[in-house]
Order: sequence, then C-alpha cells, then structure tokens
Amino acid sequence: MMKLREMKLRVERGAILALFLALALTARAQTNLVPNGDFRAADPLQGWRIDFPYAGPYVKNKDYVKVTTEHAPQPGGKCVEIALPPGVAGNEGGKIESAFLPAVPGATYRVEIDCLTWDFSAKTFVEAWIADPAPIPQPDKFRVPAEPGHPPLLTIYRAPLPDPKGRSKTWQTVSREFTLPKARPVGGNDIAPRYLTLKAYTYEGTPNGGKSYFANFRLYKIKDPQ
Repeated sequence: MMKLREMKLRVERGAILALFLALALTARAQTNLVPNGDFRAADPLQGWRIDFPYAGPYVKNKDYVKVTTEHAPQPGGKCVEIALPPGVAGNEGGKIESAFLPAVPGATYRVEIDCLTWDFSAKTFVEAWIADPAPIPQPDKFRVPAEPGHPPLLTIYRAPLPDPKGRSKTWQTVSREFTLPKARPVGGNDIAPRYLTLKAYTYEGTPNGGKSYFANFRLYKIKDPQ
C-alpha cells in the first residue's frame, strides 16, 4: 500500500515538474524581442529610429513623431503618433522603425503591431539586414549608414504584414508569421541575415494633414531553425 502511494506521489510530482517546464518554455517562447515595444521606457522613444537625415524624403521625419497617451489602446498606456502636415502624406509619408535586433537565420517568428490609422492608411513590415558588402556614399532606401553599434547595412528581405483598414478610428492588430531565410545571394555570395527591424509607415493620397497611431510592437521567436 505504501509503495503504491509513493508511486502516485512520484507520478504527481513528475506531472507538476513537467507542467512547470512547459510553462517556462512557453514564457520563454513568448518573450517580446522588441525593446520598449510599448513606449513605456523613461525615454519613450528609446530604441526607436525616427531620424533619417541621410534619406532625402525623410529628412524631416523626426519632426512628425512623438509618443502620446492620446488614443492609447489601453488605459494608462502609450502609443506613437505620426502627425503629418499638409502635403506630406501624399508624397513621402512618415515612419518609425525599431532598433536593429539580432536575427536568427532560419528561425520562425511571429510579429504583431497595433494600428490606429485615423486620417491615413498604413503599411507595416519586418525587414532583415546584413553588413553592406559595398557601401555607397549616399545610402538609398535599401541601405543605412554606419552608426554606433552597427556597420553600414543593406536590407535583403522584407515580410509585409496585412494592411490595416485605412482611416479607421478603431485599433486594429495586424500580425503574421514568417520564417527568416538562412541566407540570401548578394554580390555572388550567400550571406546570412544579421539584424531584424520592425517598421510602421503611414501615408495617403491626399494633400491634407492628419495623424496615425501605432502601439505594442511585438516580435516573438516561435521556432528554432531546422
């Protein structure tokens, strides 16, 4: 009888341990890889790229971007507002991009972004980058110059998310899963992606000014490379 009870206790303890391990693995798998993805840091724009002085159409972009509690998706939360003056939405538009995040070639990710398009339309992306093998003096839309923390970079892959409904006064979450290529041919060589970034871009075919809002940028690695 005692042996039977001991066996039951061992089975129960094993089941509890397995449950804890499963929960721990789930929590680990659901770690958001985007630092300050909810804009709640002491510096709300810490880790975000809004200034693009090397990119002709976006030299004034930083003037359009701020963090606000207005229209935040959760009480007490924050979101980023992109307020475009007249004449901008129909030309270059406005954008915000995450920091350069370490990439795992061949891994599968899930990305989620909350959007409140308000006056405009929006597009959102994940992009993958490599060290630029042939930097040019004036970076184009596929390149960024060297900055503290990284060399000149070249984008080699883009995963677009579904477009949110334009000019909507309701928060929408766009999401998708993607498997990052293990390498892409560049200049005759197969080169593995080094960084990932998330981007939100707002625009509209109008001469009018207006605003769009974005919040809660999430990126999860859900499957290791095969």
